Amino acid sequence: MKATKRKKQICRVARWLLTAAAILLLSVGLTLWRHNGSSYLTGFWDNGSQTLVFGRMLQMQQNQHSPGGFMGVYTQDWSDQQNRYWYRDNTPVDPAQFQAYTHQSGLQGWGLGILNKVLSVFEDSGEARETMLYTANSILFYAATLCICLAVGYGIGWGPALAWLTAAVFAPWPQRGMKDLYWCLWTWWLPALAGLLLCAVTRARGKTPRWCYFLVFAACLVRCMCGFEFISVFLILCEIPLVFCWAEALCARRPARPWVGRMTAAGLCALGGVAAALGVWFLQGMAYYGSAEKSWANLSGAVTSRVSLTDGAVSDVTVGQVLRRYLLEINEPLVQIGPVTVTLLPLVVAVLAGFVLCALALRGRGRAASRELFPLFCVWVLSFAAPLSWMVLSKAHSYVHTHLVPMLWHFAFVPVSGMVLAALICCGAKALLHKR
Repeated sequence: MKATKRKKQICRVARWLLTAAAILLLSVGLTLWRHNGSSYLTGFWDNGSQTLVFGRMLQMQQNQHSPGGFMGVYTQDWSDQQNRYWYRDNTPVDPAQFQAYTHQSGLQGWGLGILNKVLSVFEDSGEARETMLYTANSILFYAATLCICLAVGYGIGWGPALAWLTAAVFAPWPQRGMKDLYWCLWTWWLPALAGLLLCAVTRARGKTPRWCYFLVFAACLVRCMCGFEFISVFLILCEIPLVFCWAEALCARRPARPWVGRMTAAGLCALGGVAAALGVWFLQGMAYYGSAEKSWANLSGAVTSRVSLTDGAVSDVTVGQVLRRYLLEINEPLVQIGPVTVTLLPLVVAVLAGFVLCALALRGRGRAASRELFPLFCVWVLSFAAPLSWMVLSKAHSYVHTHLVPMLWHFAFVPVSGMVLAALICCGAKALLHKR
């Protein structure tokens, strides 16, 4: 018995290692195929903010320090590309000229600064290191995406999982943005991954270990230490897997109340991660400003400028105007495969039509459509609500940042829509074939 149990454990570990290796290899392959590590071939997304990371890496490369450990630049203009060129050439800079960017903790600047120093041991060229950093960010984004695809494959089907992957590989916005050193798009998936892992472990064991809730806390902590923008989106992403499990249990007439408790506990842990990130930010500000009052003023000012009406330029903008801008006026492709492009409204219409047709197919075959479609509908609605939540919560920030906010459709409305469409097609086809 002991030998059999040990053999099963070895097989389980081997399976996990092989899966991790496959994810890594496929992530590298996708990055190379789509040229995501290139400085120029895929274009840039919000290249101005990235300058703050180049300034921080340059500071760490030259063993300079400033209180608080924030990102920053050595120029008067926050988005001056000169910082990037100085980083590439490792140009000596005056420590007194460093301007700290105190509007967030800047964990990504610190982390990438360490990685850059490690890479500099093997590579003198700053341009080569820049490409390596872009490549690393892109590989991590694909790895996170593939982990989600595995969860979708085991939970819903491999057709929907492939649709999710397609929505990432052929999405113009993430293709430009996944390499970005400032936004680090792979961290945007961390709360969702924590929620998925919690659900998987709970289903396997019949209960939720405490460490799963700690991972939810840690995922939100890391994400917020890389920036608090779009925070409502990530909190909803964390809950979506649990809502799916709740809806599935409800439709299968299994006990659904425990999932409500898990949703509540996960939400509290996620908020705890946000609070801890705010605490770290406050302590960094104290080290930088030398007083709690100034640190609090900086923190509260940065937060309210994003979630309130303190921006006078858009104080008269209504939520309706913001939603109109992103639902109707901005009509950029969300998925592009060769000459074929998919924009927001056609995607919404296609999914709604898919639900109607699938429900009719199931009903015509004497099957309860609600049991099979309700979990998918819950996930789809929440994926639509996630980006909308930030547009409502932060209308001032959203209205003027049209170069940033459309990216939110990919977290996770676009891949979820692809997943749901594929699942509906499979479900409808099975219903029709079963009748025959």
